[in-house]
Amino acid sequence: MKNIMRVLRCGMSILTVTAAGYSPATELQLDHVDKLQTAPSMSLRDVVEATFENHPQGSVIAALHDEAEALHQRSDSLIAGYPMIYLQYIDGKPFNPSSAVYATYAQTAYQVPIWMWGQRDASQAMADTADKGAILFSGAIRHEMAGLVRTALWNLSLVENRRKLAEEVYTVSEQLFASVKRRVELGELALSDQLLAESDLLEKQSLLTQAEAAVMDGRRNYINLTRLEKIPANFSETLSNIKEIADRHPAVAAANAMIEKEQAHVDYQRTSKQGNQPTIAVGTQEEKLAQLSGGWFHEMNVIVQIPIGGDDYNAPFVAQANLLLNQKLAERNQLLRQLEKALHEAEHSLAVDRKTLAIAEQRKVLAERQIKMGRMAFENGEIQLIDYLKILTIAQAAIRDAHEKAILVERDIAYYNQVVGVAP
Repeated sequence: MKNIMRVLRCGMSILTVTAAGYSPATELQLDHVDKLQTAPSMSLRDVVEATFENHPQGSVIAALHDEAEALHQRSDSLIAGYPMIYLQYIDGKPFNPSSAVYATYAQTAYQVPIWMWGQRDASQAMADTADKGAILFSGAIRHEMAGLVRTALWNLSLVENRRKLAEEVYTVSEQLFASVKRRVELGELALSDQLLAESDLLEKQSLLTQAEAAVMDGRRNYINLTRLEKIPANFSETLSNIKEIADRHPAVAAANAMIEKEQAHVDYQRTSKQGNQPTIAVGTQEEKLAQLSGGWFHEMNVIVQIPIGGDDYNAPFVAQANLLLNQKLAERNQLLRQLEKALHEAEHSLAVDRKTLAIAEQRKVLAERQIKMGRMAFENGEIQLIDYLKILTIAQAAIRDAHEKAILVERDIAYYNQVVGVAP
């Protein structure tokens, strides 16, 4: 993290601001304060991991892993469905009560469904892609959390910087008011100047209160997101040299994995008969003829059932699976468009903020001189207090802009890294 500390000494104030990172200064004056403790040993990666572990999406990731495990369990099975016990009893006597010729049959069998040709391989492909999808989806969620954490940290850095500057500006106004009041008592200035200085002081106090409220909102957002009460002292990043959206981007990789999974689902549906699996039944058959005085005849029974045709019935299931596949394809293509747009915006914002930072630094140098010269002119009676306050307002705005632009450049780098898929 580059420390872009800028020190401005102009008689009555010293403006010191650390643009990158987070370092609480004086405590806020609001009644309710969410405190954050700076942890020098904590990294951006630590915050992302903690946020990821506590995020509600964890239950979805667990469910995806459970689904993959269940698909593997099905693919590893030697049978393709529910085994059944087959029982059949045929008695000819009720319909032939007066006949001496009738037969009685009893059949039992254990019926087992078997895989159709290519069906088990398709099922295994579904399991493998589900495994891959669960892992990559987890990575995509983690990357999404990284983006939220990056945004929260840099937004907090911005509002904290604004509060520090508002505090310094308030100190300047407070010291100016004390100086003007003393000069009024000595008869060097009119009472109207004291009222003007007091009005300026109240305005700066109001701005400081608003800045403190913004810090409170930033802290609360960070705590709500991460469930942490600590914040890294340094979370700046190095700009990635990736120039395009690649398949290794976590979100793109997860989307591709989901497409592979749906494609495997389509292939599985094409090889299935929607529960009408081929079956093999092995059992016994008992047969008894009434005209024979003997007992039962014992026979072995083997039954093979093979479904034939039925493609018309199976077509809607294949079409439904294909619809889900095309939905995933459309989502992936939409994601790529969004990422390409975001990449262009990230490149543009970074280039613009870098240029405006250079200009803001030049304005800051001029502002320092204006404050110094304005103060000397006011003390020597060359300008009125109202003119000096105008100089202060313009110069302080220039100084504030320079410090803020420096933070925006750091934030732009983090945003660029997020867009191209760089994980902390």
